[in-house]
Amino acid sequence: MRLKKRTIGAVIVAALGTTAVFTATTASASGRTTETPATVCGPGYAVERQASFTGGVAYLLYNAGKQNACAVTFKTKDVGTRTFVWSAVDVKGAGVVKNEEITPLHTVPVYHAAPTGSWVKFSGGTKATDSGGGYERIS
Repeated sequence: MRLKKRTIGAVIVAALGTTAVFTATTASASGRTTETPATVCGPGYAVERQASFTGGVAYLLYNAGKQNACAVTFKTKDVGTRTFVWSAVDVKGAGVVKNEEITPLHTVPVYHAAPTGSWVKFSGGTKATDSGGGYERIS
């Protein structure tokens, strides 16, 4: 019996019996991507603060409607190569949420409930270096 090689997308389309368009954004060798911190965190999130470090930028975003903070770290060095990156968001009195992973571009975002007026700090980094800031009030 001879098997044909199929892509996952082709198998899904065949299984569903419909036409589908699959899109994915990946980092290229040039480091260009259509992803931004706001698109990674999701609709309604806007950048509150950012902190650069050698090899990347950590971002803190906020969604006033959801009363939620989001932290994500984008690499500026070794973009497209899977390396260690992390992000964290800390809401004063409510603890820290952190994500560490080996990734080609940026971390999966981390979210933390943060009512307007909360004191929040964030950080992010790579194996070699990191950055962040002290507690500041979310407006």
